[in-house]
Amino acid sequence: MHSTSLFTNPYAIEVLRTKKEELVEGINNPDHLLNCETLLHVAAANGHLMIMEYLISKGAKTDVKDRKGRTPLHRAAEKGHGDAVKMLLQHGAYMYSLDTEGKTPLHLAAQKNHSHIVKMILKEEARSYRNKHNFLHMAALKDESRLAKMLLKAGASTEGKDERGQTALSYAVSQGSENTAKVLLEAGASVDSNMAERALNSNHPSIFKILLEYSKDLPAYTPLLLACGTGKAESAEVLIKKGANFRIKTPASDTALHLAVQAGAASLTNLLLHKGMGINLRNQADETPLHVAALHNQGALVGLLVNAGAQINAVTKELFTPLHIASQRGNTDVAQQLLHHKADANVKDKQSKSPLHFAAERGDKTMVEILLNANADPNAQDKEKKTPLHTAAVRGHLSIVKVLLAKKGRFGAKDMDGCTPMHYAAIGGNTEIVKILLTSGKNKNIDDRNIWRKTALHISAEHGHSDLINLLLSHGAAINALDSSKDTPLHCACKAGHFNAANSLVNWSQGEKANLLAANSLKKTPLQVAESNKTENQAQIVTLLKKKIDCSALPSAQPRVPALGCMCELIQLTLQLELNKGEKQGSKELKSTGCPEGNMLSAWFMLILVLLSELTGDQRASPCKLTSVGLFYSRFTRPHANKSYQEAWYKPTRSTVCPKLC
Repeated sequence: MHSTSLFTNPYAIEVLRTKKEELVEGINNPDHLLNCETLLHVAAANGHLMIMEYLISKGAKTDVKDRKGRTPLHRAAEKGHGDAVKMLLQHGAYMYSLDTEGKTPLHLAAQKNHSHIVKMILKEEARSYRNKHNFLHMAALKDESRLAKMLLKAGASTEGKDERGQTALSYAVSQGSENTAKVLLEAGASVDSNMAERALNSNHPSIFKILLEYSKDLPAYTPLLLACGTGKAESAEVLIKKGANFRIKTPASDTALHLAVQAGAASLTNLLLHKGMGINLRNQADETPLHVAALHNQGALVGLLVNAGAQINAVTKELFTPLHIASQRGNTDVAQQLLHHKADANVKDKQSKSPLHFAAERGDKTMVEILLNANADPNAQDKEKKTPLHTAAVRGHLSIVKVLLAKKGRFGAKDMDGCTPMHYAAIGGNTEIVKILLTSGKNKNIDDRNIWRKTALHISAEHGHSDLINLLLSHGAAINALDSSKDTPLHCACKAGHFNAANSLVNWSQGEKANLLAANSLKKTPLQVAESNKTENQAQIVTLLKKKIDCSALPSAQPRVPALGCMCELIQLTLQLELNKGEKQGSKELKSTGCPEGNMLSAWFMLILVLLSELTGDQRASPCKLTSVGLFYSRFTRPHANKSYQEAWYKPTRSTVCPKLC
């Protein structure tokens, strides 16, 4: 019984003749036919489209494998049945499925020279896998040059990349697939520097020769440059003696000397210098070989380059010197070598930053000390007038702050925004840095203001650093300092929604207390600010402030009583009368207000007046308080209805006793 025919197998005949459901259920069972094939395998191998369509409609699976690991797609491709291949692909057959020999359906089609099948599968690959080419890569990995030729002829691209971003030539180079590499290069595959470098360093030396022989893109990557880039001095020397052009550059304009220095190849560097290689030639980044040595921490080569004439303070387009680069990268060995050869420790880049700025920013204590010992200025300012101390404070580098202060770094230096190092330490809530700054300045700069009139306490409140708030207050920071918007630190805490910060300010009990009724430029108190800003801790902050504020002192949004000035004046005149014991004089002054000498106001009315002044927020009568009420009570007992007084009630006069209060 042969598996290649459906019509010689009783099971197949019975299924197709009767189409009984109990028989159809077994169509994916490979045990019914020879070689463990399913009915779909046989139908595909014979190109029976109608039978394939019927089987698939009844649930036949396209990925079942026979004894040799082949799927129905393998069988259709091997036999050259294009329509069968097309149907299987349309129903989701996996084109990369491998049989027991590691071959895909495309491999079998190629072996049988079924070019139309190869083209069909390649086209489907491009459509289904978004141009992620894999078949050519497989050929490169296994050095299947014949298959590679057929794939290229069928339209496969030499520049196609897989999911890892690699081309087929890249795999050929890595695996040493010489024959496939030749095929790909002849077809125009491009070579990049990384590929050439891998070829030079691989265990397949012939691959590199093939790249040189066939590639049209490799002139810039001569063997000499590659030898220099990998530090292979012996190979480079042989190439130079054979007349290799050592003045050629890479596309990035790196010379052989740049590459040798980068690789740390001292003997090769020395060889190139003796051959007359330019010591101060620059690459596209405007870097000299000395910059490259600083960048790659090649301290052992600094002396060699400087003694050969390298410019110690050469600058790039950004005005970076080798010392800038060494400081930025933390390459202390290079920095020491550069300083030993008299590099300028205070040279500035395009942003006016010195090497010390970069070392302070990195928090590199060793580098900072090396530069300071070389007389680097601890108070050097960049374009924003920031000193290294500002930079260290911003980054929170406590050890750097200590070293800079010990070298007379100015703790009160201001940048272009008027910020001191303490302002920046406050942003990050760095209490230890603030402590040492306060100690160094003996608290003199604790209330320094920036251009927005903010103190360190304002900033601490804005960022919710309650521990820092307590520290600053304990050292005498002004708790009610006003910024340019007349915000106090408490306003700032409420606006940002920092409950702990607000709590620290409100409950501060040593010395001056937070003014809970202070109004900012928008006429808002901290409570009103908290109520108008929707924050996570809004409810907690509002509750906290309401508990702390005497309800009778809460400002009202209602218009103030016009007669308050007059009432305040009456209270003050009465207080003066009692103090001076001059009843006649007091009577005359009372008459001047339009009030009779007799009983003028009841004590109850005056009590209402005082309460009204408190509720409206008008402080003009507040100094009188209830003392004045008591005095009035003792002097006047009857209400009056004098017309002149009623007029005065609506036409308040300014107090002659204390104008500031009215």
